[in-house]
Amino acid sequence: MPDAVIPVNDVQSMLDTNWNTQNGVLPEPNYLIVNSGTEPIRYDLNRGDYIIIKTGVPSENEMPIGTWIYATRIWPIVVEIATKNSRQRLWNMKDEIRRICHSQMHSLTNFQRVQYKQFSEMVEDQQLVWHGRVEIELQSAAVLMEV
Repeated sequence: MPDAVIPVNDVQSMLDTNWNTQNGVLPEPNYLIVNSGTEPIRYDLNRGDYIIIKTGVPSENEMPIGTWIYATRIWPIVVEIATKNSRQRLWNMKDEIRRICHSQMHSLTNFQRVQYKQFSEMVEDQQLVWHGRVEIELQSAAVLMEV
């Protein structure tokens, strides 16, 4: 049996490969893939902006079609953005993620479609730190279910 596909790795690769620095205005961010929900996420914004990628809940959703031979599978992905540069930088990073999702909509080999879903700015008690949360879905429709 081949190894299972891990969606967060494909998303990181897609963002990293297609990130446009816009002539230095939007520097390449640092990436973190979260693999434990119990440990606090630690990063140093003095080293640059961060994109934290983790699976959503549920990690995979399978919806059978018709006689349960085929199914549509959806993998929710959460992409958190953190910067200490400015609120404008946060929104520019969100726009770049959205641009990549739209331009690479059908480019991932392990999934049929990448869909940008929504953005939420996270307001916290920290001053001069801006956080946001982007939700993305990876989808594969009408795929053969393993028996």
